[in-house]
Amino acid sequence: MAQARKIAEHLASYKISAVYASPLPRAIQTAAPLAESHAVKIKETADLLDIDYGAWEGLGRDEIRAKYQALYEKWTKTPGKVEFPGGESLRQVRLRLEKLLGELRDDHLGETVALVSHRVTCHVALCIALGLPNDSIWHLRQDVGCINEFEERDGAYVVMLMNETDHLKR
Repeated sequence: MAQARKIAEHLASYKISAVYASPLPRAIQTAAPLAESHAVKIKETADLLDIDYGAWEGLGRDEIRAKYQALYEKWTKTPGKVEFPGGESLRQVRLRLEKLLGELRDDHLGETVALVSHRVTCHVALCIALGLPNDSIWHLRQDVGCINEFEERDGAYVVMLMNETDHLKR
């Protein structure tokens, strides 16, 4: 919650017209101070959910390595080629994010919108903005509570800020 308040303080000077968040409680809690400071309601969307890890959900890293050694190796080296048993692939995450970004572009033309999501989803969003393949997610650092900023210009995204965490150090 302290990080969420620092994010809201840092973005206080931005004219944010909407705050969208994953419907999971931790994302809603993180979005709450930002939405409150801009006097907007949080708009929940499943398009911002984290990747569905399927059979991996609830397992620790060591347990995953032991039970799914080959898939774990693939996830660390070529994540764009992984589909979790009973879960999703990065391609599916990317498709839902591309759909959402298109809708936001249409619904909020010329406005600033904040998205509150989860680590892997943020990685994929940055891959979209940078025009990178999904296998590139581990080449982009995403710390907890970081801020990424990108905007659309003439049909392409321009990344203005990535993994900014100075606001958390104040």
